[in-house]
This record gives sequence, structure tokens and C-alpha cells, in this order.
Amino acid sequence: MTMELGILLTLTVQIFAYPTVYPKGTTIYKPDRCYNGYTIFVGRGKINLIDMNGRAVNEWEIVSTQIKGGTPRARLLRNGHVLVGRSQGIQEYNWDGDVVWEYIPRESWKPHHDVFRKPDGNTLLICREEVPEDCKREIKQQERRNVPIYSDVILEVSPDKEVVWEWHQHEYLDINQCNPIPASRDWWAGPDNNTITDWTHTNTVQALPENRWYDQGDERFKPGNVLISMRQLDTILIVDRDTKEITWSYTGDYKGGMSGQHDSHMIEKGYVGAGNILVFDNGASPYKNLTHAGCSFVLEIDPTTNEVVWVYEDREKFHSNFTSSCQRVMNGNTVICEAAGSRLFEVTKEGEIVWEYVERSNRAYRYPYDYCPQTKALGKPAELPVIPPEDLRIPPQMQ
Repeated sequence: MTMELGILLTLTVQIFAYPTVYPKGTTIYKPDRCYNGYTIFVGRGKINLIDMNGRAVNEWEIVSTQIKGGTPRARLLRNGHVLVGRSQGIQEYNWDGDVVWEYIPRESWKPHHDVFRKPDGNTLLICREEVPEDCKREIKQQERRNVPIYSDVILEVSPDKEVVWEWHQHEYLDINQCNPIPASRDWWAGPDNNTITDWTHTNTVQALPENRWYDQGDERFKPGNVLISMRQLDTILIVDRDTKEITWSYTGDYKGGMSGQHDSHMIEKGYVGAGNILVFDNGASPYKNLTHAGCSFVLEIDPTTNEVVWVYEDREKFHSNFTSSCQRVMNGNTVICEAAGSRLFEVTKEGEIVWEYVERSNRAYRYPYDYCPQTKALGKPAELPVIPPEDLRIPPQMQ
């Protein structure tokens, strides 16, 4: 093992060392600085919708029908339903927790990581598939040619469960474009999920919203084009939905470039930074510049120049080498899920934490109080400030 990799392994392990005693729930809340609303996340075996003080608004038990297993990713829809991606398919729950729609792909496609409902009612999802042998013959590294290689297919499914669009990565990407194989693979996740077999590992999908770049004539960013994040390639890219060609890609150069990133998405019109792309750069890969090791960043990128126009980082307190999410909200703040740190938090443009909620989750999203009829009917909840004490030491018991 090289010295650099050993250093990185040490840094990676440290993020799992939690204190024995630490608070949970809402630990910081400044109502006048926040974009107040409801936050959805999956934790403790159920889907949770909470208010800013951490009070439960609704809960959905994760139902096992024909679809079982996996760590769900949940998104609240405008009709009050919840869309959930699981390891065998997609489920849609109504407000009362009933499964009202589900989709199971064919056996050779294994859904994972993300699901996205388009404005027209179609649904985008990511499925793992094995790269065919005729494509594998182009692989130059012998070590990769002798094992199964997996990439992903992006599917678009109609409400009546018809596949209306599909994009197979092995048909458009260079099979020899891959990160170096690390000297030691033990740090990853075993032989079925490492840099050899798991070639692309797509973790996020989004249909581009209406945006100023397209309005100005830049066809690369046509609404409906598909933005994806490929963790193993440290790359995010945009696919033209009509031609299926790649119109834009980004690996970055901020402190060595992106490393195992998640949750890339274009910021919608009406929000601060509209048209820019927000991404959670985990800092996960062992072959990046060590200035990136053990530190995560949330980057806002101008896709026309690839310039980083805003960044959130805190080397001492902020790092998640897996999963996680980021979201720009209407007042210009950014909501972040730091999965490895078991916390959700909201930061201002200046980087001030104005809300923090401690609970284990993989991704989280904030919605306004009136986002759907069901939340609007609840009315505005009490917004009670939460200011942590300056001294959190626990005194000993007196005899």
C-alpha cells in the first residue's frame, strides 16, 4: 500500500468515529434566517416528513410487495404522493401510505440509487446492467477483461409502465475511461462493488428544467435533456434526449477535481443561481489530490464556463465519503444531507449554519409549507428557535 493511500484510509475511517453521547433532532434553528418548510428523508426503516423543529408531519412505512430490499430514496410529489426508488423497482405511495403505483424492470436491469418524476408524468430511473461481451473485448486492461463489468441504463417509463426511452452507457462511453485500480481494494465494498467491476455507478438522474442557457440559444441545455452523475468516473454529464449524444460533461478542477460525487442537478428558474449545477462532491476516491481527501464540498457550477461560482466546505467538520445530497432553496440557502455525519443542515450563502437536524439519512429534500394540498391543509406550524448552549459538557453526579 502506498503512503498516500494509507493516509486516505486513515482519514476515511475517522468519519465513522462518533461520540458515545450526542444530541439528536433539531440542534440549531434560526427561523428568520431559514427557508422554512418540511423536510423529507428516509431513516429508521420509514419515510419521514418533519417540520423545522423536528416534529413528525407524516410517516410512510416502507411496504414490501413484489418490490423488496434496498435503501429507498424518497421524493415528495405535488399531489402529496411520495415516489420511492428501491433495489428491485419503484413505488409510489399516497399520503395515507398506500402503494398506488409501482414499476419493476426486467430481470437483467437492477434499479438503484435514484428516481425522478418528470413534469409530463413519466419517470426516470437508473438500472444496473452487465456490459456485453462484444464491448468488453475493447478493454485494454487484462484485469478488467476477466471479470463482469457493470454500467447503467437510464430508463424513462410512462405511467402505464411502458419504457419510452433508454440510454445504455456502454454504447456512448469509452469502456477504457476508468479510474485507476487502487493498490488495495479492501477499503471499497468487496469484489462486487469496486473500481474494477462497478464501472460507472450512476447515482443521480434529472431531466433538465427550463433554464436561461437554453433561452439564450444554447442547445446543450435543452429542457428534458438528462443530467446524470457517475460516481466511479468522478463525472457528471448531460445527454441529449433526442439524439442520445453527450452534450456536456464535467469532472472539475476544484482541489483536484470531483471525487465520488452525488446529487448533481440544475437549479430551477426562480432560485438564486438558476441554471447553475449544484453537486455534492464527496471526496471519496483514493487517487485524487490529498487536498481533497477527507473533505467534502458542495459546488455550484456555471455549466457554460465550468467555473465554480460558490462552494461550501468545512475541512474540520464536514465530510461524507458516500451518498449525501444538496438542494438550493428559494431564499438562496442550501440544504445539505451529510450522510456519514448523520446530519441534515441548512447554510446561508456565507456558510452560516442556520438549521441542523441530527439523524441518519442518505438524502433529504426541503419543501415549502404549501407544496401540496396535504401540507397546505396543515397550516403553518410553530417555528421555535433552537440555540445550542455554549457549554455542552455533562457534569458528574454529585454524591
